[in-house]
Amino acid sequence: MAFLTDTLPLRPRRRRADSWYEMEGGTISLVVIGAVAILCVVPMLQLLLAAGRVMQDGMPRALELLASASVLRATGNSLIIAGGSTVLAMMLGVAVALVLATMELRTRRLLGFLFVLSLMVAPQVSALAFKTLAGPSSPILNTLGIAPPPGTPNPMLGFGGIMLVMGLHHAPLVALTVAAGLARVPKSLVEAAMLDGASTWTIIRWIILPVARLYLLSAALLAFVAGVGNFGIPALLGLPVGVTTLPTMVYRQLASFGRGGIENAALVSMLIAIIAGAAVIASAWIMARRDVRTDGERGLEPFIENVAVMRICEWALWLIFAFAIILPLASLLATALVPAYGVTLNFATITFSQFTDTLWDQALVRRAFANSLIFSGSAAVILAVLSLFLAYIVDRRLARARIAIMPIVEMPYALPGVVVAIACILLFVNPLPILGISIYGTGWIILFAYLASFLAIAVKPVMAAVSSLERGVEEAAILDGASVADRLTRIILPIVLPSVVAGGLMAFLIAFNELTISALLWSAGTETLGVALLNLEDAGLGAEAAALAVVATGVVAGLMGVLEAAHRFFPENALPWHQLCPRKTS
Repeated sequence: MAFLTDTLPLRPRRRRADSWYEMEGGTISLVVIGAVAILCVVPMLQLLLAAGRVMQDGMPRALELLASASVLRATGNSLIIAGGSTVLAMMLGVAVALVLATMELRTRRLLGFLFVLSLMVAPQVSALAFKTLAGPSSPILNTLGIAPPPGTPNPMLGFGGIMLVMGLHHAPLVALTVAAGLARVPKSLVEAAMLDGASTWTIIRWIILPVARLYLLSAALLAFVAGVGNFGIPALLGLPVGVTTLPTMVYRQLASFGRGGIENAALVSMLIAIIAGAAVIASAWIMARRDVRTDGERGLEPFIENVAVMRICEWALWLIFAFAIILPLASLLATALVPAYGVTLNFATITFSQFTDTLWDQALVRRAFANSLIFSGSAAVILAVLSLFLAYIVDRRLARARIAIMPIVEMPYALPGVVVAIACILLFVNPLPILGISIYGTGWIILFAYLASFLAIAVKPVMAAVSSLERGVEEAAILDGASVADRLTRIILPIVLPSVVAGGLMAFLIAFNELTISALLWSAGTETLGVALLNLEDAGLGAEAAALAVVATGVVAGLMGVLEAAHRFFPENALPWHQLCPRKTS
C-alpha cells in the first residue's frame, strides 16, 4: 500500500465487501444506460409509434400524402442532390485524404485544419458565403469588375449550387472516414512493394485503395446520408427558387401549425429516416465486414518523397481550398464590411456598422447568441460528464455489450437532424408523465435534442482514452477500499480529463452553429444563431446575415485554434484534423 499512498491521496476507509462494489457499480451502470436509453432510444421509438398510429388511423390519407406530387418531387430532389453532392464529396475527400496520408507536406497540418474547419462551419453559413460570392451583388466580383450584370440570377440558387456547396461541405466527412481506413493499411505492405520497385500509383491503386475499399463505401454512404438530411444549404439556396427537399418540406409543414402539420411532418420525417437509415445500416454492415487486421503493426505513413510531386500536390490543394473555402469566407467578410448589400468594397466603403448594428442593436441577435451559448455550452458540459461515465462503464463493466450500446449512441447523430427534431416534438408535445409539465416550446427541448444528437461526438475521444488505460493502479485502489466514485474522480478523471474536455468542446463546436434541429424546435425567445441567420436572410438583410455568420465562424475557428494549441494534452488523433495527418515515426 506504500505505492498507493504515495501516488493517490485517497482517504483511509474500511475494506468493503465485494457485493457492495457490485451493487455500487451496478447502480451507476443502470443510471448511465438509462440516460442513454432516454436520449437515444425513447425519441426514436416515439417517432415509430406516432407514424404507426397515423398509418393505422388513416391509412388512405397517409398513403395519399406520401404519394402526393409534392412529396414525390421533394423525395426526387433529395435523392438527386444527395447523389450529386456525394460524387463531388468523394472526389475531393478521397484525394485530400490520400495526399495528406502519403506525403509529408510542409503545410500538412494547416491544410488538415482548414479542411476540417470547412466542415465545422455551419451549412447555412457555407451556403450564404457562396451566395454572396457568386451573385451580381458580390462585393469581391464587383471590386474585380467581373460580377454578373445586375438582374442576373444568382448561379448558386438551384440544383447546381446546392450540390456544389453540399459536396464541398461534406468532403471533409469523406476524408475523415477514408483516413480511418488508410490508417489500417499495414506499413509493411507499402515497404515491401517499394522494395519490389512498384511505382507510387501502383501502390495506391493495388495496395492502399483495395485495403481501404470498405471505408470508401462507408464514406460514400455517410456523405449520402448527410446530403439527404441537410437542411441549411437547401433552405438558403433552394427555397428561394422553389427547390424543395424532404427536410425543407418538413420545415414548411411544421410552420403550418396544428396537429395535422405535426402528423404530416412525422410521416415525411419517417420517409427521411427510412432512406437515411438504410444507408446507415448498410454502412455499419460494411464496416462490420472489415477483413484487414493491423494489430501490432504500424499503419500507413507518408512514403512519397518526390519533392516535385509533393510541391505540385501541395499547391493544388491550396488552390482548391482557396476557391472552395477561403474565397467564399472572404466574400462573407466583404459583404459584412460594406454599408449595404451589393456595394463595391473599397477603402471608402469599408464600415463596421453591420457588426455593431446587428450584434448590439438587434434584440433577436443578442438573444440568439445568448441562447446558442447556453444551449451548446450546457450540452457540452452534460455530455462531457456523461461521456466519462459511459466510457468507463462500457469499457470496465459492459465490454461484451459494447457492440450493442455504441450503435445506439451513434444512431441519433447518424440520422438527419430533422428526424431527431420531429422525434423530440412527438415525445414532448404532451405534458411529461407524473410531472405534468411540458417542455415543448421551451429551450429545454432544444437542449434535450442536442444531448441526443451529439453524445456520439463527445464520447469518442473519451472512449479511446479510457480503453488505453492500464488497470493496475485502479485494481490497487480497489484493494484499498476505493469506491467507484473515488476511482473515477481520483484516478480515471485526472488522466482522461483532456479527452473529456476535447469531446465536450467538439460537441460545443457542432451545436453552436447548428440549424436543422433548432429550426424545427425554436419558439419565441429560444432562437439560436442558426435561426437568427435564416430569419435575417429571409428578411432580405443579407449584409446583417453575413456579419452574424462571420462572427459565428470566428468563434468556431477560435475554439478550434485553442484545441490545436493544446493538442499535446490530448490522445493521439483525438482532434479530427489530426486524423488526416498521421505522424511519420521513422
